[in-house]
Amino acid sequence: MPELPVLHPRAHEELILIGFRVDAGHDGPQFYTLLAVGSDNERPVASDGRVVFFVHPGLAARALALDPSMARLGPPPEGIETFCDVAEALYRVNSQQADPDGVILDCLLVLDDLVRATKLHMPDRYQGILTELVARLTEGAPLRTIFTNQSLREHVEDALLWCVGAVAVKARMLTQ
Repeated sequence: MPELPVLHPRAHEELILIGFRVDAGHDGPQFYTLLAVGSDNERPVASDGRVVFFVHPGLAARALALDPSMARLGPPPEGIETFCDVAEALYRVNSQQADPDGVILDCLLVLDDLVRATKLHMPDRYQGILTELVARLTEGAPLRTIFTNQSLREHVEDALLWCVGAVAVKARMLTQ
């Protein structure tokens, strides 16, 4: 009897809403974007090579309309799936010994998708340090064992700030 072909199910892509905070003095998200997840190509909503952000969730449909490939995935979700708290991540990298709720890892994973979408080349030194940090945090290593000296904290901070800057210069913000 001939063998039946093995069918590999197609990845099911869906949209998630991500909130961002960059100002430590602000409570909650300051702006948002949509991310396609569930495949090997996780990506943010983009228009003309720019990542599209918006100032309130009510603008998600407008942002989605700017990216036809993402619009095919369905309507925008109503609730936030992920919160990328850049301000808190930087604070914890700078001075904390623990990150019990994974703020830094969440932020790094989102920034990775956003930086890839910019198509800018991350400097090798930053790529290496952030890749190692993600690996260590994924393994559950506490910050006190990762950051053995202040210089390492400063290098991670520089890498995070490079990512934020790269995304900012390749961004489009919808305000209404």
